[in-house]
Amino acid sequence: MAGSDDHAQVARAWLQDFVEAALRPSEVDEFVRTVDDEILAAIPVLAGDASLSEELHASTREHWRNFLVSLSGEHRLALPPAAIALTLSIARRNHDISVLLKIYRVANRVVFRYVAEHTTPDHLPPSLPRDEALLALWMRADRWIDESVERLVEHYTRERASLVEGAQARRAETIEALVAGAVPTPEHERLLTHRFSAWQTAFVLSAPPHADEGAPLFDLALRVCQQLGLPRPLTTLAGSRELWGWVATGEQPDIALPALADLLERSGAHLAVGASAQGPEAFRLSHVQAIAAQRIGLRALAPSHAYTDIELVSLVGDGELAREMVRRELGPLLTGAKADDGLRTTTLTYLRAGQNVDLAAERLFIHPNTVRYRIGRIEEQLGHRIAARAATLEACLAWLEVYGADALG
Repeated sequence: MAGSDDHAQVARAWLQDFVEAALRPSEVDEFVRTVDDEILAAIPVLAGDASLSEELHASTREHWRNFLVSLSGEHRLALPPAAIALTLSIARRNHDISVLLKIYRVANRVVFRYVAEHTTPDHLPPSLPRDEALLALWMRADRWIDESVERLVEHYTRERASLVEGAQARRAETIEALVAGAVPTPEHERLLTHRFSAWQTAFVLSAPPHADEGAPLFDLALRVCQQLGLPRPLTTLAGSRELWGWVATGEQPDIALPALADLLERSGAHLAVGASAQGPEAFRLSHVQAIAAQRIGLRALAPSHAYTDIELVSLVGDGELAREMVRRELGPLLTGAKADDGLRTTTLTYLRAGQNVDLAAERLFIHPNTVRYRIGRIEEQLGHRIAARAATLEACLAWLEVYGADALG
């Protein structure tokens, strides 16, 4: 027992001497310089940031001093404030967590080397085996580093979650303000990374009613833009099954919705697109139009609607008076027969072509005389010339094209 007590006393005395020597200011300065030089050489992103480098020096110094002081008693991690501050700065600069982990991997290596160098026979009492001293010191150091990393990862994760949540909230608030009528500013452009001076094209993606809340609308929005040859959109969730988006382009884009038919059919989603516009009001105006097209589209059969194609229908609405007008104006053409459907299509195409027979024939891929024949038939059924009520007829036929005859029931 006496020999064991003597050995323990020798070990404690040596450890006390080790701590006192290591805590000398010059020794601490040398240790911090050695550790940080290797860390900065291994992590260029820290070396290029003067502020982070200073925080690293403070963290390393406090860590080392706290660890040395802890060696005089039972292990108890005293995580230095400077280490937490460095971790939060890494998170706030949007650096990956791998930067934090690499700092401690490098420090771990240097600390082991320091411990090995200071447990050679020259540094130890004759009765204290080197393996025992090295193991005792290294186990304490390894545990200190391991627990430090575990605690700091928690600080990093909480900070990143807070930053992301705050950034998303600021984005959502900014978009809400712009949609409500705020004039875009350079600060809005910086926050949203969106060019408001460019052409603005808004869209709304709506998942089908049976879709899960986690419907992948963000991914679908990217695929829609890629397929149309458009840049990455600015997007925000407006609900569990609705996404708003905006695309900024240098020129007025050509939105070819038929090219998206297969993609939208597979997803079951509906796409509504506002008219492209420029100017301070463009962001909001195109969005308002996309919302109008969405309201119509969710009751119609087609998977996508452009506001420019259904503007008349949007303005007419789908209330009782609108349905009564369609029934009154198109009464003789609402039998549902295939021939009557062809007459309605021909008439609408003819009206959209500015009552130009040749242009209507070209769009319908038929002979101009066929167009003339059909126009004659429809005028017989209506009991008046198409030109006499052209605007009302076009609005009613467009309404019927969107909603279908069943909507009149």
